[in-house]
Amino acid sequence: MNYFKNILTVLLVTGIIVLHPSLNKGDNIITKLQYLVYGNTLNVNLSPTVNRNDLKIEWVSGINELTVFEKGKKINEIPATEGHQELLVFYQGRYIGKIVQDKFSKLQAHQYFINLSSKNNTVFFNGEIVGPSGYKSPSVTVPNFASL
Repeated sequence: MNYFKNILTVLLVTGIIVLHPSLNKGDNIITKLQYLVYGNTLNVNLSPTVNRNDLKIEWVSGINELTVFEKGKKINEIPATEGHQELLVFYQGRYIGKIVQDKFSKLQAHQYFINLSSKNNTVFFNGEIVGPSGYKSPSVTVPNFASL
């Protein structure tokens, strides 16, 4: 009985690791299984000097727009669509930066990371998408935020 439990545990752990989105760069059956297990996740990392309520993130694809993060919380999931997509980041009503993605299949699981910090009236932004259609944005510095 112990032998059976050990085999089951190894299979379960291996399955979770193999299905992680960062380990698959293709468009195959594993990609679709990853999406069913993980879906799309949005991770927003803010420094203590950034007011969470002043951050807004919009998803844009063609003529479609959807607010996914606003007033300190996630309000919508990032849609599962293919094609060119962008996550636009706004802080205190001003455009800060974006992360861009070209998805070849709508059923690809991705992790979206938004990092925002501020110091001396300057805002620093960078973002990354981890998954089959990954992207790493260049770091953006926006000076002269007078009301931080």
